[in-house]
Amino acid sequence: MYFCHVLKKLISCSYLAPYYHTLCYLKVKCYLYNLFILATMTRKSKSETRSRPGLFNRIAKRIKKLWTNEVNVYFISGMCYNCSVFDKIKLPEGYNKQYIEWHIPRHDESLAEYARTMEKSIDTTKPFMLAGYSFGGVIAQEISCFLSPLKVILISTFKSDGEIPMLFKAAKSTNAADRIPARVYASTELITDLFNRFVYHTPTSEQAEVMTFIDPVYVKWAIEQIINWVPRSKCKYLHHIHGTEDQIFPYELIKNAFPVEGGDHLMVLKKADIISIILGGILLMKE
Repeated sequence: MYFCHVLKKLISCSYLAPYYHTLCYLKVKCYLYNLFILATMTRKSKSETRSRPGLFNRIAKRIKKLWTNEVNVYFISGMCYNCSVFDKIKLPEGYNKQYIEWHIPRHDESLAEYARTMEKSIDTTKPFMLAGYSFGGVIAQEISCFLSPLKVILISTFKSDGEIPMLFKAAKSTNAADRIPARVYASTELITDLFNRFVYHTPTSEQAEVMTFIDPVYVKWAIEQIINWVPRSKCKYLHHIHGTEDQIFPYELIKNAFPVEGGDHLMVLKKADIISIILGGILLMKE
């Protein structure tokens, strides 16, 4: 029983997540061995013998729970968007879709600190993967610097210095985020309306249900973070899905990505079926 206790502790260690199934297998073997010892060394009365099926049923249920092959996939949305943008995304059987929503940061909070807060929503006792869309992809890469996801999937974002758009580089060199008057950030509804119409060519009314994080403090902070972020993730299994018509991160700059023909920066909403197919292939891919 002591060995079972040790295995239970090992399974709960996040850095041993890649060996989750092996440890579970050993734990099952340990339980079966203890059951065999119990059956051979204990004399049972007739009443106890009749109750044995209940014992075996409980053990069978516990073994099934230990032997589960399910993996949690944590989704993080783009700036200003809630995670309902992923509602139409379908995952293969055995993969559970989990959402991590934005929260209002402190004005002086670093991106690493913010990522540390978001990772508290992740159950590291079970195998997990991260999927980040746009700014959510940046957060996913930050989280992968101190946790060990099985895979990180990026959607419509960037992962290296060479993929940073010229607009972002210009904004960083001119410190544009701090130069924008506070009253402009206070008019986030006007900004999002103009952005939707002239960049995404989509009426704001169609985005109202998903574009809910427009607090001025959050918007200003998010713009500063994404402009100044320096990619540093060394995640071994990093995968990228990108639209060929992306308005924010030009496809021409993106390297080593699964292309979505005609996909723009909102393809997570507009082409959920295609993304589901590509994402499913990535999840099932043996690394």
